[in-house]
Amino acid sequence: MQRVTGPWLESGLLAVAAPALLFPTVRPAFTVIALALLVLSWLIALWQRRPWPVTPFNGALLLFAIMVGVGISVTAYPLLTLPKATGLILGLATFRILAGLPPRPTWRRMATLGLIALGSGITLVGLLGAQWYSKVPALSALIARLPPKVLSLPEAAAEGVSANQLAGVVASYWPAALTWLVYTWSNRRYGSGLAASGVTGALGGLLVLTQSRSGWIGGLAGGLFLLAAWLLCVRPRHWQWLLGGGLVGLGLLAGALLTQIGPAQWQKLWSDEAIQSTAELGVLSFSGRVEIWNRALYAIQDFPLTGCGLGTFRQVIWLLYPLFSVPPESDLAHAHNIFLQVALDTGVPGLIAYLALLALAARCAWQVARQRPAWRPLALGLLAGLVSLHVYGLTDALAPGSKPGLIFWAALGLLAALENPALPAARAEQMPESSGEAIG
Repeated sequence: MQRVTGPWLESGLLAVAAPALLFPTVRPAFTVIALALLVLSWLIALWQRRPWPVTPFNGALLLFAIMVGVGISVTAYPLLTLPKATGLILGLATFRILAGLPPRPTWRRMATLGLIALGSGITLVGLLGAQWYSKVPALSALIARLPPKVLSLPEAAAEGVSANQLAGVVASYWPAALTWLVYTWSNRRYGSGLAASGVTGALGGLLVLTQSRSGWIGGLAGGLFLLAAWLLCVRPRHWQWLLGGGLVGLGLLAGALLTQIGPAQWQKLWSDEAIQSTAELGVLSFSGRVEIWNRALYAIQDFPLTGCGLGTFRQVIWLLYPLFSVPPESDLAHAHNIFLQVALDTGVPGLIAYLALLALAARCAWQVARQRPAWRPLALGLLAGLVSLHVYGLTDALAPGSKPGLIFWAALGLLAALENPALPAARAEQMPESSGEAIG
């Protein structure tokens, strides 16, 4: 009975604590209570002999958690660090619950639905609170018809939710919806296929409306990766043809882009005429991003072992590494590169741990996809979502501890649960197809 009720109790306490951890500075007293609830749930788990679940991620997680503690201890701006710290605590707690699920297909289906609900909630909140900008002339008329933001979140910028951040969330879910689409139509489940088509089309349309070039590239990369991974799983002996065809396709695409863009357009892209609008900055050129990356590298060189403090880059950059192409009143929430941002927050050791987490996620997803075909759509959908998120993260970022960043930890936890060797393969093969359809 303890093994059945334990996850339910811990999940319930985490759900109660989550709002205060997501918005810790609104009611600090509630945040203290929320942290106490988490500690209570972990003590109960220890009493029920449910310590931290055994997963392939544990070594990298331990190093990352240590470096998060270091990033918290060295901060010079506690008010900037607190939201990121509680966000990461919430993320690690979410990972613990999902990775420790009992080895039963029913629990995995419920966790999958929970992940869908999490993404849907974040997307809806972002949609209602987004500040839309006109960056692509062809979409300006359509953007003008969108209603202004109707929802203001605590601790959010006055301008509203960044459309670029919304694009990162949508890009991370779009490959999973695409997996669902392919899976349902290939299995002739036409009713579910129509629903999958609607969801995939809605997410794709929303991604286009964000006008985030980083989001577009990330979504495209995730979709291409998903297609390649699926074909390699189904027809592993044809990887040479797949690789060759992919390279030819990329070459033709790059040639077409170079032909259409030309030297004048490349110069415009580099200059301030090619703007990237965000809620924090208003406008940001590509050259401005390069300058931010340069300053981030300076900070990493100066603080390689500890980072400059969790979530403090937005102040440290102006204090120690001022910019020339970005106005001094701009609020730089992150370094516009997820890997640089992780190193700034947790030092180079933290970045190494983060890269190890990504490598382990790829390994887990691939093993599940090859060995448990019934779980293949979910595993590949999650992995393709991580690819989208981090290709997007090359020029933008859902920073560690940010509210949308909870998706990353939920995906890792679900991959760890799917990789659990105690999950009965035979029962997994016979599970209802709705579990595959839930996310792909």
